[in-house]
Amino acid sequence: MSLSCYKIDLGDAMLAEQRLAELKQVLTDIFIGAHKPQAMWACYRHETVGMHCHLMLYLSVELQAKAGLDKVLLCTRPTLLDACYFLGEQDNVS
Repeated sequence: MSLSCYKIDLGDAMLAEQRLAELKQVLTDIFIGAHKPQAMWACYRHETVGMHCHLMLYLSVELQAKAGLDKVLLCTRPTLLDACYFLGEQDNVS
């Protein structure tokens, strides 16, 4: 499987909502400014990390190239059936 997206661990899910809201605004502005290309998408999901639930943000390679966010990890695309998309369309994630 190829490395096809980026992931950011926003930390404990109970404490990460404000950071997620801030990132959603920044990423939405980038997405709209780029004229909503099909290759750009972003979503988040809750994942178990040890004994805690963390909020993970996933970005397309194209979106991260424009956003230039810190502390991102190149990763394989996870199963995104339980993800919450807020940019792009799930059908375009390939």
